[in-house]
Amino acid sequence: MSSAQDTPAISCLRRWNDTATDYPRNSCLHELFDARAAEAPDAVAAVHVDRQLTYGELRDRSDALAVRLRGVGTQRGDPVAVCGDLSLDALIAFLGVLKAGAAYVPLDDTLPPARLRAMAEDAGVQVAVVLPNVTCRVRRLRARVDLSDAVGPAPEPGAGPRIGGSTPRDCAYVMFTSGSTGRPKAVAIPHRGVVRLAFADVAGSRPGPGDRVLHAYSLSSDASTIEIWSALLNGACLVLLDREELLSPATLESRLRSEGVTVAYLTTGVLHHVARTRPEALRCLRFVSAGGEAMDPDLARAVLAACPDTTLVNFYGPTENSVVSTAQVVRDPLPGAEDVPIGRPLDNSSCYVLRADGTPAVVGEQGELFVGGDGLALGYLGDPELTAERFVDNPFEPGTRLYRTGDRASWLPDGALRYHGRVDRQVKLRGRRIELDEIETRLRAHHTVGEAAVEVVRDSTDTTDAGHLIGYVTPADPNGTVSLDELRQHLVVWLPAAAIPSRLVVLQRFPVTRSGKIDRKRLAERAAENTTVVVSPAPRAATGPADVLAEIWEHTLRVRPMPADNFFAIGGDSLLAAEVVTRTLAALDMDARHSSALIRRLLRTPTLAGYADAVDELRRADASAQGADVAAPVDFEAEAALGFDLPPRQGPVPRWDAPRHVLVTGASGFVGAFLVDRLLRSTSATVHCPIRARDPRHARQRLAANLARFGLTPPEVAERVVCFPADLAAPGLGLSTEHAAELSGVLDLVIHAGAEVNFLYPYAQLRAANVNGTRAVIRLAATRRVPVHFLSTIAVVAGFGTAGVRQVDEDLPLAHADRLTMGYAESKWVAERVLQQAADQGLPVAVHRPYEITGDRRSGVCNTETAICSLFKTIAETGLAPDVPLPMDFVPVDYLADAVVHIAINRRATRRVYHLTNPNPARLGDMLDRMRAAGCEITTLPYPRWVAELVRHVAKHPTSPTAPFVSLCVNRGNKADISVKEMYFEGIFPALGRTNVERDLAGSGLHCPPVDDALLDRYLAYFFSTGYIPRPRSGAEPPPTRTTTVGRTPHPGAQHPRPVCSSSPRTKGVRGVGGRPADRDRTQPEGETR
Repeated sequence: MSSAQDTPAISCLRRWNDTATDYPRNSCLHELFDARAAEAPDAVAAVHVDRQLTYGELRDRSDALAVRLRGVGTQRGDPVAVCGDLSLDALIAFLGVLKAGAAYVPLDDTLPPARLRAMAEDAGVQVAVVLPNVTCRVRRLRARVDLSDAVGPAPEPGAGPRIGGSTPRDCAYVMFTSGSTGRPKAVAIPHRGVVRLAFADVAGSRPGPGDRVLHAYSLSSDASTIEIWSALLNGACLVLLDREELLSPATLESRLRSEGVTVAYLTTGVLHHVARTRPEALRCLRFVSAGGEAMDPDLARAVLAACPDTTLVNFYGPTENSVVSTAQVVRDPLPGAEDVPIGRPLDNSSCYVLRADGTPAVVGEQGELFVGGDGLALGYLGDPELTAERFVDNPFEPGTRLYRTGDRASWLPDGALRYHGRVDRQVKLRGRRIELDEIETRLRAHHTVGEAAVEVVRDSTDTTDAGHLIGYVTPADPNGTVSLDELRQHLVVWLPAAAIPSRLVVLQRFPVTRSGKIDRKRLAERAAENTTVVVSPAPRAATGPADVLAEIWEHTLRVRPMPADNFFAIGGDSLLAAEVVTRTLAALDMDARHSSALIRRLLRTPTLAGYADAVDELRRADASAQGADVAAPVDFEAEAALGFDLPPRQGPVPRWDAPRHVLVTGASGFVGAFLVDRLLRSTSATVHCPIRARDPRHARQRLAANLARFGLTPPEVAERVVCFPADLAAPGLGLSTEHAAELSGVLDLVIHAGAEVNFLYPYAQLRAANVNGTRAVIRLAATRRVPVHFLSTIAVVAGFGTAGVRQVDEDLPLAHADRLTMGYAESKWVAERVLQQAADQGLPVAVHRPYEITGDRRSGVCNTETAICSLFKTIAETGLAPDVPLPMDFVPVDYLADAVVHIAINRRATRRVYHLTNPNPARLGDMLDRMRAAGCEITTLPYPRWVAELVRHVAKHPTSPTAPFVSLCVNRGNKADISVKEMYFEGIFPALGRTNVERDLAGSGLHCPPVDDALLDRYLAYFFSTGYIPRPRSGAEPPPTRTTTVGRTPHPGAQHPRPVCSSSPRTKGVRGVGGRPADRDRTQPEGETR
């Protein structure tokens, strides 16, 4: 930087970017490795189980491969695919490719074939090295070299083609990173970038000859790069571990100790997983790093406390800067710290935080992070335009370049950096990551649309506004129009609900900048000035409550509605329906018990005019009669008719005990994710997953995201997962006749876990997905009599309690559906009866009835979109709890999945019912004790008073996660004149037999863990670490946990204690219209394929 540029900000930049250190910048990776091999040829370079390679052996075998590659015409700079995954052979392949003067392109053979072919095509691959026992799926190759045939004796000096010719600026390897188009981007990384990385020394972390470095990540991941080259260029030994060992903290600890591992480069997700469950697993390491995500300060503190002699470093960096750009040595974060800084620039690297105008941001000011130095990539192969856009000239160091990361950051006073999220077109709304460019592409694809732009708009006067999408379009024909109804239907077909703009605006033309680009800043201004059509014009003048209701709709949906507008057509969903109802009750001072009636009317007549009529009727009706709208009685016996005869049995007999093909519905939900994971781990079957999606690729993406969300194996590592679009509520699941016939012909087992889980909707709304969907599953299984294992709910027996039945054993026939009062439980009751009729005709059926499904017993990861989690959150936020011994009959999801899969493949389905309950439950009071021990201040109230306070709280906070569940506490029915919630209290809900469960799990080693302090603390730790429940300001840590069940006496036959409580009072709301939805969707289907 020249002195003319000097400002305080630039002076700081010069000082903080003074990172130059000596390292072999003029050498290539393979040259540095050969130098190490010459120094210590007998030193062990890598070990995997009972096989090892010395530096000398690795040198000689890679030399032989290089000769073979040059012999098939490989030239300097050629991209050469390495097909396979983590192994000793992969190390030989990488070095052999580099010694041939080429660049290696790791292609993980577990990726989908289409994705592999696209990656090879983008990288320009014409030659491939195929590792042993790997099938090469790359097409149109000029040459293929099988490693097992290529690593003979090393060539004599001077024999064969000349090896080498590379320079440090040449491409060493190609790594792929995701892009907004969905097609991976091929990033070319030079030798110098990786050498810089391998020789960087953060707090003495650089490995040496005495170190053993963990190598457990896929070759196609950034993490493997730092693992491999930091070890091999510094004389250390690589210790290869299988991915499954990395994901099990107990196994990881055992292997780290037995293998003597001293250095580990982990992803942040793995570090968090270990820190939550077994932080002491890392105690044997002298150095551990994490990167790829924001580091949780509480979990970092847990690692430091458990591993006082271990150096912990937080790495940050994009693929485009050779993996790591910054590093922060993590010392004990202060209690209450929001994040862990990403640190200072790495050795021989630079960082700049720039404003939109390109000038440096000052300390504490956010801007876009640009990175540079010797780690910079060469660019994107085959995409010079994107390379020019992302790799820009460095105005502070002429002749050098910078990579614009698209991340927001700020400088701390000490020269470290803080990360603040993304600045590009990828946004997060209501917990969902959304690509704005994808929405614009879909808008432009409609035949009536010319140009399109989508923006996120937030109400600056509303601090709770999470933002909403507005789509701007111009007509394709300047003299034509855009049909907004047709356009919205077009978007519904292609986009998830969260990506559909809540408002569409039609402009005759877009404002543009001087360069001819859309002037996005002026879109809203132009819309106000010159709008041809808006999705909903202003409503007609109205007086009284109608104005209030229109205001509520507009505030919730961000659309100004007309009386004839359909709530669900202009952006509404079940969560927003709950919010609208909650706001209505508060604003018009209505009885909270009217919520169910309003939901029913909104579903039946979803226009603003129809909703206003319903509100008017209820306000005029006698509140004690719960309003004028009463749910019509349902003939559940008639609903439960199967409706068809099973066809004669034909085709091969299903091998349910050694299944080759398994259908799992609900794989996009919580339980379904664990079922898929367990089937992949405990069987060799191909798992077929029907998922609500646009196409098979989208279905696979949804499953991958769902598994990753819960810390499970992503489907990309298992070609045994087949995902396809389906809809539980559609006839035949929405499958073609051919696809259905194909499935019917190969399935050996069906696990039907999919459902629309919604406690607000009446039976009629859930019938299509939960009852008709079950009939469709039966049809798939019928011809060959494929066993069907059905995931029901213990709620189907709730009616027995109000009928006076004190114990329900597993084989007791279902009855009393008319006493359930909740549409979801009613739909499951009917589905069970439908399955029983199919069983009468010879279909093998088993029914699993879990109680409260909770988080993984080891990691604590939970589905927080449940009534019980919302209860804990509300208690923490309000400091109030009901003084009742409410049962905590928790069934951890991992145990549930293990039990269902074990029974399915070890016990013939013979109409058996399984009550998957906890023989050692707790009570709400036990959880309150653990919350208090963690620093929460909680006061208990008698149940009626607590319900009144709950209603007031939700009236003031309509977006509270408890809002959708308030009706369970206030609405009365079920012939006993009590609320749904009270049906589950002691003395009302029946005791539950577990004979079938205990018999069929005997000898399996599967036991439902007691709901003790350890389990409750694990769940609380998850709530705190994810921010679902804010950590108490006191920062108190839970005291040492007890794993006994003192005071929690197990009950024979799981006859759990249920408290008796009085009914709820009529409680008034609070007038006014409040905030916006939080990032959640509590009432949307969970574990569904709709």
